[in-house]
Amino acid sequence: MDELKNKKILLHACCGPCSLGAIEPLLNDGGDITLFYYNPCIIDGEFDLRLAALQTVADYYKLPLVVPPHDYSFFSSYAKAHADAPEGGARCSLCMDDRLRASAIYAGEHGFDYYTTTLTVSPHKNSKLIFSLADGIKEGAPFLSRDFKKKDGFLLSTRRAKELGIYRQKFCGCEYSYQNAIQRDGGGE
Repeated sequence: MDELKNKKILLHACCGPCSLGAIEPLLNDGGDITLFYYNPCIIDGEFDLRLAALQTVADYYKLPLVVPPHDYSFFSSYAKAHADAPEGGARCSLCMDDRLRASAIYAGEHGFDYYTTTLTVSPHKNSKLIFSLADGIKEGAPFLSRDFKKKDGFLLSTRRAKELGIYRQKFCGCEYSYQNAIQRDGGGE
C-alpha cells in the first residue's frame, strides 16, 4: 500500500508471536514501525516472559520497542466487575478498548501517522469488534484497520515464533484467561 510508504506506525503488540504476523506485512508496505507493549491485563511473571519474546522480535527486525510501566491493578479496577463474563465478552471488550485507546493517545502525542494492533492476528479475537472499538476512539492518531490473520498471518506468526525459538503462550494473559486455560487443558503454560 502506497499509503504506508515512510509512514510512522505504532504497532500495539500483545506478545512476540502475534507481532510476527503483523510486522512483515507492514514492512512490506513500507511502514516505519515502532512496537508498543502496553498490556496492563497480563499477569505478573507472564508479562515478563512475553516482553522477553517481544524484545527478541524487536532485535531481530531492528525495531524500537516502547514499554510503558506495567500496572495490573489498573486492569483489575475495571475487569473485576466482569469476572464471570465469558472469554471474548464484556471484560475482553473493555481490555481491548483500553489497549487501543492508550495506543491511539501515545501515537498522537509522539507524531505517529497511524496506530494498529497485533490483536487481529489471533483467530481467537474478533477483528470486527476491534475495528469497532477503534472507530469509537476520537483522540490520538488514526487507526490503521488491518486484519492480520488474513493471508495466513496467524500461520506466519506461529512459523516465525518457532524459527526464532521464542516463548508462545497458551492463554490471553489475564488471570481469568489463565483459569480458563487451566480448565481447558490442565495448565496455562
